[in-house]
Amino acid sequence: MLHRKVIKTDEPNVRYAQFGSAGTPSATVAILIPVYKHSVLLTEAVDAALAQEAPFNIAVVIVDDGCPYPETAQVGQAYALAHENVYYLRKPNGGLSSARNYGIEFALRTFGDLEAIYFLDADNRITSTAIHVLMDYMRRNDGVDWIYPNIDKFGIEWNGNYTAQYSRLLHVTFDNICEAGSLVSRSILDAGVRFDESMKSGFEDWEFWLQAISHGFKGANYPFFGFEYRQRAESMLRDSNRTRESILGYIKDKHKKLFSTDTLLQWEHEEAPRYGAFGRGSNLVDLFTDPLIEHDKRELEEFVRTFWSSRAEPETFGVPPFWLWMFPVHRDALKGLGLLHNVLWLGERLSQAYHFVAIRFERDKDKLGVEIHPLEEGQGLAKRPLAWMTSLGIVQQCAEDTSDDWVRSLRGAHPAPKIVELVVRGPFSAEDIQRTALSATNSLLATLGALRDSGYQNGPAKRWIWRSPYLPERSKYFQLLRHAVGAAPVMPRLAKADGPLRVGMLLPIATFGGVEKVAYAAARVLKRAGCEVHLYVFGQPVYNRIAENDEVFDSINFLADDYPLWGGPNTFSGHDILMGHDENARAEQVLGFLSGLDVVINNQLAPANAIFGELRRRGVKVVNYVHVLDNSEMGRPAGHPYLTLAYEHIYDAVLTCSRDMAEWLHGMGVPMAKLLHIPNAPGYPMETEEVRVLSATRMQERDGRLRAIFLGRLDRQKGIERIFAAARTLQRRGVQLDWRIIGSDVMDSGAGGSWKERFEEIGIQVEPPVYDSRRLSKLMAWADVFVLPSRWEGAPLTIIEAQRLGCVPVATNVGAVSELIEHGVDGILLRATDDGIVTQDLIAALEGLGKREGRLNSLSARAAQRAGERNWDKHMQPFLRQLYKWFPDRFRGIRIAKARGAQSTDQHRTVSPGAEPATVGDRRTVIRQSTH
Repeated sequence: MLHRKVIKTDEPNVRYAQFGSAGTPSATVAILIPVYKHSVLLTEAVDAALAQEAPFNIAVVIVDDGCPYPETAQVGQAYALAHENVYYLRKPNGGLSSARNYGIEFALRTFGDLEAIYFLDADNRITSTAIHVLMDYMRRNDGVDWIYPNIDKFGIEWNGNYTAQYSRLLHVTFDNICEAGSLVSRSILDAGVRFDESMKSGFEDWEFWLQAISHGFKGANYPFFGFEYRQRAESMLRDSNRTRESILGYIKDKHKKLFSTDTLLQWEHEEAPRYGAFGRGSNLVDLFTDPLIEHDKRELEEFVRTFWSSRAEPETFGVPPFWLWMFPVHRDALKGLGLLHNVLWLGERLSQAYHFVAIRFERDKDKLGVEIHPLEEGQGLAKRPLAWMTSLGIVQQCAEDTSDDWVRSLRGAHPAPKIVELVVRGPFSAEDIQRTALSATNSLLATLGALRDSGYQNGPAKRWIWRSPYLPERSKYFQLLRHAVGAAPVMPRLAKADGPLRVGMLLPIATFGGVEKVAYAAARVLKRAGCEVHLYVFGQPVYNRIAENDEVFDSINFLADDYPLWGGPNTFSGHDILMGHDENARAEQVLGFLSGLDVVINNQLAPANAIFGELRRRGVKVVNYVHVLDNSEMGRPAGHPYLTLAYEHIYDAVLTCSRDMAEWLHGMGVPMAKLLHIPNAPGYPMETEEVRVLSATRMQERDGRLRAIFLGRLDRQKGIERIFAAARTLQRRGVQLDWRIIGSDVMDSGAGGSWKERFEEIGIQVEPPVYDSRRLSKLMAWADVFVLPSRWEGAPLTIIEAQRLGCVPVATNVGAVSELIEHGVDGILLRATDDGIVTQDLIAALEGLGKREGRLNSLSARAAQRAGERNWDKHMQPFLRQLYKWFPDRFRGIRIAKARGAQSTDQHRTVSPGAEPATVGDRRTVIRQSTH
C-alpha cells in the first residue's frame, strides 16, 4: 500500500512531498524545474518530465521561487499530490540561482541513489527518451561529467548546431555553449559546484559551468536527445545580453585563473593545436601549440580526412591554422639554441602578411639572431629553404585550385607567391643545415598533392548538417585566444606543471654593454636559484654570444620588428614617452611576445613601460632595473631614472646598482619599500685560481714603465678627450707610459676628427673593442691602472673587473663610483669639476703612480681584496627574498646561493616551503652567508 504524506512546517516555505511505501525515496535522476511566473507553461515542462521512458527511477522536483501568481502553487501542489515521483517545494523569492541551489540540496539530501540532475526550465521541454539516452551516454563515457544539447527553438524558430567536440577554450572565451538544460553528474555537485546566487541578471548557468571546469570536470554534447527551447521576442536572456559586458567582467574577475594566458594556452594545445608540422619522410603529422610538450600525432590519411571535413562543417571539425614543413632535426637544432618558440611566433606573424615563409639557417659561432627579408616581385630566394611555413587559408586555396602552377613555382628561381625569408643565425652544426635529397619544398608540394587527390574532397561550402552554424570555425580558435589575451600572436610557450618561476629579462639590444652584463649576471643567479630565465631582445634581433651564458637562458626571443627604442608623442619631465594606447607601443604584439611570464625585469627598455600596466593587471610582477642617471648635452640630468618616476605606479620593485641611485629615486617620490639595492659585481665569473694566476703575470716582462688602459666607447661621456689631453701632456713632459686604448671610435660634435686618428698622431694605437671575457681578463692583468675620467657613470663593471685582477682604477668621482673606490686605498678618485681640473688630477695620478711602485702595489692589493668581496649570488639575495615573498608556493625546492668570495663554483642550499624569508632591508637572510 502506498503511503502518502504531506509535510507542512513553521518555516516560511511549505513543502509538499510524497514517499513510497518503504519510506525511502529513490531516484537515479532528478529533473529540477525552477519556476517563477510561468504558471501555465509549467504544465508542459512537468508533463515532458513525467513522460520520460527509462529503466530507472526519475524524480521531478518543482521549486517555486516565491512566485506571486497563485496558479504556480496550485499547479505544483496538484502534480505533487497526483504523482508519487513529483516533489513541490516553495521558498521565498531569491532568483533563479537560489531556486536551483535549493532544489540541488533537496535532491542530494533526499535521494541516496542519485546519480545526476537534469535542469529543465519551466518554459522548456524535452522529448520522452531524453533522460534515458543521456544517462546511457554518460555511463558509457568516462570523463564526461555533464551533457549539453543542440538547441531546437520553438516560438521564434531556430535550430543550432553545438555538435563540436567539447572545448574549454571555446566555452571560456567565446560564449556559454552549454544550455542550462543539461544533465549534470552528482560528482560535480558533490564537489560543491553551485549556482552563484548573487548573479540575478543572467549568465548564472555559464558561471556554473566555469566552476565545474575549474574543478577539472568536462562536458560533452549529445546531439540527439531532444531539447526544446521556447524563444520569445523578449526574455530574461535578452535582458542579460543587454548587460553582457558588466556580467562578463564579474565572471572574469571571479575566475581569473580560467582566463589566464597559461590556462588558455594549455587548452589550445590540447583541444585546437595552433601548428601542424609535417616531418619529411614521415606519414605522421604533429599537432601542437608548444612543440616541447607532449602532443597529438595523426596519420596523414586521417589528417587529410579531417581537413576536408573542416571544409564541409568548419564549426565541428578543424585543423591547425598554421602549417610547418620542417625536418625534426631542424626543430631539435632550434630547440637546443632556445629559439624554437620564437621562430614559430615569428613565422605565425609573418604568415599573416605573406603567402609563404621560407626558413633557413646560417652558421655563426659568435651570434644568435634572426633576419627578415621580404622578396620583392620577381626576386628569387637567396638559398634553398630548410623549412616552409604558411597559413591554413593559403593551403585551402591551393588545395581547391584547379591548377597548381602557382604553388609549384616555389621550386623555381622566381616564385610567384609573396614570400618572406626568415634567416636564423647561430652555431649550427653541419648536420643541422645539411642538404637532403627530399627538400622542404617537395614535402610541401607532396602534402598539397595528398589533399588534392583525396577521395574525401567534396568541394567547398557544402555543409553536411542541416542545423544552423553558431559556434566559430574550429580552425580559428586561435583567434579566440588572441582576443581573450588581448595579444597577437601569442608566444606558444606553455607553463610546465608545477614548474619553476618564469623570469623574462628585457633588453633593447644584446651586445656587450654594462647594462647587458648586469642583466646576464642577474640571470645567472636566477638560473642557479632554480628559476626559468628567458631573454627578450626588442631592438636589433641579434644576441652576441657569451660563453658563460650558454646554459643560462631557457629561450632567446627577438621581437624582430621596427620597434622604437626611445621616444613617443607624450612628455614627462622633458622625456618623450609612450602610453599604452599609442600606436607605436604595439600593445597587442608586445603582450603576445611576453606572454607566459611570472616576472619581467626591464633593463633600460623605455617603450616597454607603456604595456607594463596591462601585464601587471594580469598578475605579472614588473621589476625595473635602473643603472645610471645620464646627462644631456646641456648637462641636465636625464634618462631612465626619470622614466622610473613616470611609471612608478606599475613597478612592483625597482632595483638599483648604487645607494646613490636609491636615495635619488626615493627623494623623487619612489617608496622605499619598492627599492632594492643590488650592488654590482664583476660582469663575468672567474675561478679564484684563475684570478691568482693571471694577476701574477703583471710582473712578468716589465720594462719599468707604468701601464695604463682604457676600455670603452671613445666618446664624450667616457671623457676620451681628457685621456687624450693627459697622454699628450705626459708625453711632452717625457713621462714614459705604456698606453692601450681599446674601444670603438665615436664621432663627437666638434671633436675635429676621429679619436683613433688623433691618438695615432701621438703614437698611441687604438685597438678594436674586446668582448671575450678571457681577453678582457688578460688586458686587465697586463695593466697597472685602469683609466675612466667619465662625465657621468652609474657603478661601472669595468672598475670592479679591473680591481679583481689588481688593476688600480683611476676614475672621476661621478655617479656611484665612490661606492666602488675608496680614494687612496683601492683606487684614485678624480675631482668631478671642469675638464681642466679632471685632466690635471689624471696627469698627477698617473705621474705619481709611475714614480711610487710601493704605493701602486698597495693600491693593487687592496683593490683585489675589495673586488673579491663582491659576488652576484650574495648581492642578489634581497631580490631572491622578494621573489620568495611574491611566490612562496613556487619557491619549493629553489636554491639560494651561499656566497664564497669571488668563486664561481658556489654552493647551494634548498629553501624549504616553510622557511621564513628575510625581509627587505633587514639583516636576516634565508641562508647564512660567509663574511668577508
